Amino acid sequence: MEIKKNLIIFLTLFFVYSCTSNPYNVSKDDAQVVLNTDTGKIMDIVPVKIRGKPSEIGSLVGGAIGGIISEDVGSGTGKEIAVIAGTTIGGVIGYYSTVKLGEHNGFQYVISIDGEDKPIGVVQGIDKDNKSLFKVGDNVSIIYGEQVRVLPN
Repeated sequence: MEIKKNLIIFLTLFFVYSCTSNPYNVSKDDAQVVLNTDTGKIMDIVPVKIRGKPSEIGSLVGGAIGGIISEDVGSGTGKEIAVIAGTTIGGVIGYYSTVKLGEHNGFQYVISIDGEDKPIGVVQGIDKDNKSLFKVGDNVSIIYGEQVRVLPN
């Protein structure tokens, strides 16, 4: 029973850790490579809610936890049905729970690119103080990598 409890705790912590994200992390693919960059000026800032996305890893972890928990329910055929139901329900919950767990606040920036007629829009997470990094009129650099990032100029 102690091993089962420890396994559930481990899988739950692994699941929660896998759902966390920081919008300021740089992808490994963007390290030590030349990235295209533009400069521009912030024209407009709109607060947005950035949703997380469903996770196959969350589904596996949720299914494993659901299956482990449901092993203690019933006996015989009833136990088998309970394990199948627990695994299925845990998998569905795990798959979609990352949508809510990954949700965070951000801002949509409309940026006038220097030398271009048409502005662009970039959605980016907030800083650690839950504030916009910029205000209208700020000069910024837009870095195009695996993810687009807007940085102070």
